[in-house]
Amino acid sequence: MTSILMLARHVIKTSGLAMLGAAIILLILFMLFSYIAELGELKEGYSALNAFTYILWQAPKFLYDILPIAGLMGAVIGLGSLASSSELIVMRSVGISLWRIVSWVLWPALVLVIVSFALSQWILPYTNEQARAIQKQGGQSVKIGEVHGYWTREGNRYIYVNYANSMGQLKQVEVIDLNEKYRITQTLTAQTGEFMQNQQWQLESVNQIQIQPDGSAKLIHNNHLNLPLGLQPRFVQTVTVAPDDLAPTQLIEYMRYLSASAQVPKPYVLALWQKIAAPFALISLVVIACSFIFGPLRQQSIGFRLVIALFIGLGFRYLQDFLSYASLVYSPSPAWFVLLPIVICFGFGAYLLNRAK
Repeated sequence: MTSILMLARHVIKTSGLAMLGAAIILLILFMLFSYIAELGELKEGYSALNAFTYILWQAPKFLYDILPIAGLMGAVIGLGSLASSSELIVMRSVGISLWRIVSWVLWPALVLVIVSFALSQWILPYTNEQARAIQKQGGQSVKIGEVHGYWTREGNRYIYVNYANSMGQLKQVEVIDLNEKYRITQTLTAQTGEFMQNQQWQLESVNQIQIQPDGSAKLIHNNHLNLPLGLQPRFVQTVTVAPDDLAPTQLIEYMRYLSASAQVPKPYVLALWQKIAAPFALISLVVIACSFIFGPLRQQSIGFRLVIALFIGLGFRYLQDFLSYASLVYSPSPAWFVLLPIVICFGFGAYLLNRAK
């Protein structure tokens, strides 16, 4: 048992260090090329130092994007080095199963999965927001958490807000109420508004026009009016952020709010499924990396292995991106498009591993 534990630690350490090294090298390369590309966007108020700061804030996003490829390349390098020194052959000769060795390689991959989740949930929403603020400032201060010209629907009520912020302040609010036959029953305009509590907003300088059954209209003016709206101040910042930059919990919370009006846009569903599937994508790439080392790449050089790993990783990423865009056009759930490359990759890797047995 002690010798098995020593072998397990050796495989875990070797593959883990290879994955860590691959992640660091890929991150440095991504940051370098992104900074060079960002230099082409320089303008008055946006200097090379601003571009460098922007890239630093984008570093967690780069790391999140490259972790699956880093896991793939790390597994290829780590297991490849063990194969080159015939250590895998020795392990197999003493009765250690192929899938057991693969399970050891998956341990450091699980660490990458935890890092990926932590980045997605707690770090990326903040760092991406700061990066956008630096890129858009143009020498001026940028206020984050504000939205201009926002439409939403709650049942048969349509709301337009000209200005809103995450502090719960509104300006130039317009509300249109429809009946079951989608005919206007009431319109409401207010100069300002403020969030109170329990989905209650207090509007100021309110003008209501009530449409009577006979077609006549009645104008009512109120200095103050409490209006129930499902819109929450915390959702204002969510509206201003791309779905990909939201944390999984933020996506779920905002989608619940939108689902109350049966209006969940596909980009939010797609972003949530991408974040759910990210750990499985990383695991599937590590499995296929192991299958190549035990199969067709066993006798190849380290350089050839790296080239193949890079092509597979990029091909997998491009296929995911292509199917993600396709899911926004076609009717099936985005889950099918997100999970399909992962299932294919994992199935192909498991097939090659079973053949190698």
